[in-house]
Amino acid sequence: DMDALPMEEANKVPYASKIKGKMHACGHDAHVTILLGVAKFFSAIPEQVRGNIKWVFQPAEEGGGGGRVMVEEGVLENPKVDAAFAAHVFPLFPVGKVGVYEREGLAAADKFIIKMIGKGGHAAMPHLTKDPIIATGHLITQIHSIVSRNINPLESGVITIGKVSGGTANNIIPDEVELWGTVRSLTPQIREELKTRLEQVTQGVAQSFGVDCRFDFEYGYPVLLNDPAMSKLVASACSKGIGEENVEIVKPSMGGEDFAYFLEKVPGAFFRLGIRNEEKGIIHPYHSSLFDIDEEVLPFGVEMFVRIIDQFLGLEIAK
Repeated sequence: DMDALPMEEANKVPYASKIKGKMHACGHDAHVTILLGVAKFFSAIPEQVRGNIKWVFQPAEEGGGGGRVMVEEGVLENPKVDAAFAAHVFPLFPVGKVGVYEREGLAAADKFIIKMIGKGGHAAMPHLTKDPIIATGHLITQIHSIVSRNINPLESGVITIGKVSGGTANNIIPDEVELWGTVRSLTPQIREELKTRLEQVTQGVAQSFGVDCRFDFEYGYPVLLNDPAMSKLVASACSKGIGEENVEIVKPSMGGEDFAYFLEKVPGAFFRLGIRNEEKGIIHPYHSSLFDIDEEVLPFGVEMFVRIIDQFLGLEIAK
């Protein structure tokens, strides 16, 4: 991926964003740099490469679904792709460490909008209204019981409400209230169960308070599923360069990643590259105005990709 975020950068470094309100706060500029380095390496030794290597610079990962569009438009064809690999910088690991997902990597990331539609009126005469605010309050409580009471405790699911909007004044009961939220899951089964229960609970609460409701659910990125054999290949190839002690099998994250669309079509693996350096003050999380990387990750990332490609194609050029 290569897109930035609509943020103002607070870092005082020579390479800080020069465009107001735009910032690489998720490290995608590092991804582009690393991939260019890998391309430069192999372009210098074409006679030693047996097979095709395709470099994919993907736009619109941050909510735009650029991966889906690229797959739909044939990025995995002509020449046909047999395996796909991608990495993302990781602020929880120091430079020199790699994290690999065995199977599930990142969650399906879906969106919902619920509208509770009542009958507004004067706040002093609630009996003459159908109050969508009190209905919404009860709905929020009910929504947050779905995961704890409907999902196996050994499985994973998240429902979070990030926006509640309704009302214009302290003495007016509004006609409607709107909720925006996200649903995260690691299996297709739980994804559908959460959607179904969310809609059922919404309709039930609306009925109990005598209001109407509208439920809209938008499927987002699918679950990112590594191919276990490709995960082993990544771990093996990286270990040859940095030692097994610096390659860690990591647990799934409930974040979303549209490289998942590539992995729905071809086997492959998504892995993490550490960028943290506490001595340099590089400790901030993704999407922070102070997010930064230790630039030592750039040659390190190039080496890891070279080793992975070398092992997959059987080139035996990595030393």
